[in-house]
Amino acid sequence: MGKTGDFSKKQLHLSLGSYFIGNFSSGIFNFILSLYVLKVTDSSFSFSLILMLGPLATILGSPLVGQMVDRYPHKNIALGAQLSSILIVSLSMLLFTRFQTPLGSVIIAGTIAFWLTLYDDFQTIAYKASTLNLVAKADHQKLIVGEQTISALMMLVAPILGGVLYPIFTLRQIMFCEIVGEALVFFSLLRLDFKAFGREARTDKQENILSGIVAGMGYIKEDRLLRTLLIFGVVANLVLTAVEVGDPIVLVKDLGVSAHTYGWIMSSLALGMIVGSVLMGNVKVAQGKCRFTAKVSFLMVISLLAMATVVLYKSTLLVSTVFTVSLFLLGLAICLANVPYALHMRTEVAMEKQGRINATSAAILELASPLGLFFFGTLFQYLAPGAIFFLASIILAGVGSWLYGNKKEH
Repeated sequence: MGKTGDFSKKQLHLSLGSYFIGNFSSGIFNFILSLYVLKVTDSSFSFSLILMLGPLATILGSPLVGQMVDRYPHKNIALGAQLSSILIVSLSMLLFTRFQTPLGSVIIAGTIAFWLTLYDDFQTIAYKASTLNLVAKADHQKLIVGEQTISALMMLVAPILGGVLYPIFTLRQIMFCEIVGEALVFFSLLRLDFKAFGREARTDKQENILSGIVAGMGYIKEDRLLRTLLIFGVVANLVLTAVEVGDPIVLVKDLGVSAHTYGWIMSSLALGMIVGSVLMGNVKVAQGKCRFTAKVSFLMVISLLAMATVVLYKSTLLVSTVFTVSLFLLGLAICLANVPYALHMRTEVAMEKQGRINATSAAILELASPLGLFFFGTLFQYLAPGAIFFLASIILAGVGSWLYGNKKEH
């Protein structure tokens, strides 16, 4: 039977196990680290700065990450990145005991946030570029959906557990737990066979950083389906920042909803993503990826229109209920829309190009959020929330219609 069937299942479980451990430990650690910085500095600016350094690391590091993943063995890169994560957290744990001033804490926390994100990008992209070889073809979608389920679950669980653990444990103890988690991931990756179902294809082409960016953009331009889905992803990311900015304005500022209630309403987004992941575990997406994604986008449009309509009423109970349902549907739609894109990227793009394409795409998608936050953050100063949610729904409906009309996928 060879390396199929049971062996693929073993690889699948090992992959998802390491993914769960890594997301679980890092999610709680990052949440507590940001709270620690906020407590020590008593500065919202410092808090925001730490949150911004992660996306900045992804954008700046994407050209180097893509080139290295395409040129060197994926397992070596993943293991090296994981070991580097362990070392940076260990070093930071020692530095925190020596430099306990607000400025020292911000510098150390910022250093951790930046380098951990960069090392995670190396590990994640090398791992994702190996999807074809990690598990059998029948398990490709299961692997991708399983990862999405874990990510959504951590969105729901990490803040809750972080909030519970924060007053109980010291930062040093939490950092030690993070080191243990990173070490467990390292040994799981060590056991994984990155060439179980095929050979790695690597490029020998020497490129500088600028050439790597150009090459990544060129490869995306050549792949019609990838380009189309990526354009949709960028626009969707931009548009959905209207929800990220608008929800606290409507619920907390305008209606006076408590922080506790607001947290529960927002958790419905992660719950929708979990349900979406479960659904995608039973639905095969082989052909018609554009039309499938377009249909899902209309579910997002309906959710935004519901939010735009309900804010016309001043009933806290009604608005909270509609927002909860709408966020659940948005989470569901986001998860459903992600699968066709991820499936194409990780199983149909040539392996020797995946590093540069993955890294370039991640950087493009990462840029969409801050641009959207700036755009809609400015609009909310001049327009009513209902008008902005309606505008967001119109933009998304237009892109969804364009996507639905893309009959050629190659």
